[in-house]
Amino acid sequence: KQWYQRRVRGSKEGWRWRINLPVIADHVTDIRGYPSGTPPSDMPTLFLYGGSSDYMSPERVARARELFPRAQFEGIPNAGHIVHMDQPEPFFVAVRNFIRNHGHPTS
Repeated sequence: KQWYQRRVRGSKEGWRWRINLPVIADHVTDIRGYPSGTPPSDMPTLFLYGGSSDYMSPERVARARELFPRAQFEGIPNAGHIVHMDQPEPFFVAVRNFIRNHGHPTS
């Protein structure tokens, strides 16, 4: 509920998204086309996904591994597609641990 409250705005005309949907619509082919021609990244990369979401299918994981060979995948239990909203504490712990494990000190 909080996620939607932060992203919609009420007015006399009705409800409107706060995100810039026209810009997204104008560039959806660019977004869908990624990563055409993009070389794989050699950076350590963390993919967090909701354990209750079916978005990270085996096909998507395989494709992500092609583009990010050093990727680490971590499912967050009891989270759907919006992991940081559904399970904020486990999300931040996973991010903090990933950063610490890759040579970046955090508090």
